[in-house]
Amino acid sequence: MQIPPLRGRWAVLLCLLQTVPVWAASVEGEALYRERIMPPAGAVLVVSLEDTARADAPATELASSRVRLAAGPPYHWRLDYDEHLVTSTSRTVLRARIETPQGLWMTTDTVVSASTPAPVLQLHAVQVDADRCPGATTQVALNDCAYEGFLDATAAMSQQLRLIETALPSAQRSQWRQVQKSWLAYSTKTCQFEASAMGNGSARPMVHWQCFDRMTRQRTAELFRLTACPEGDIACPVPRLQRAP
Repeated sequence: MQIPPLRGRWAVLLCLLQTVPVWAASVEGEALYRERIMPPAGAVLVVSLEDTARADAPATELASSRVRLAAGPPYHWRLDYDEHLVTSTSRTVLRARIETPQGLWMTTDTVVSASTPAPVLQLHAVQVDADRCPGATTQVALNDCAYEGFLDATAAMSQQLRLIETALPSAQRSQWRQVQKSWLAYSTKTCQFEASAMGNGSARPMVHWQCFDRMTRQRTAELFRLTACPEGDIACPVPRLQRAP
């Protein structure tokens, strides 16, 4: 066999180096769900690597992959990304979701660090209150249903807010309003962050309003306790009043 001249060998090596960027990095693992069901026709697994270092802004997507599903889990995935995009301040996380022609089917609901060895992304079914909107079969209808749930939760919270503000002396009302403004800013940022997992997908409004619904109901439960502090509770900032209905 004739050995290529030295210049030719260097040219071949240079071509190989150019086809594989020196900054290429990768992460791979599995995604699965516990339900013993097959994915719907046309289902696609979407896995993304995101930098969530900035809490006041949407996550930055560093890489993503789409895998068409034809069988049950587990599903192997691999993401190649530019390691120069990851800095000392980056907070890289992995997210996954399964999309169908009808909309979002499953999604991860926990944060998995990209540095986790052999990461396994656990998917969970997206829950929608079927009793509220039994005819919601399209993504648009599901989005509207989630928004209606948020409106119901807001109405219940508003009732508790009015009750507390009426009971507070005027000197405390300004401070109380600042507390509520801070909670609103916190919940807004939190739900923007959760919805960012959907990218620009059609299910983003649903995830956004479901988050607001959940956080509003949690806040209402906290307010409810303030309206029914037990007698002698010196840590209760609201004057004792009758339990809110």
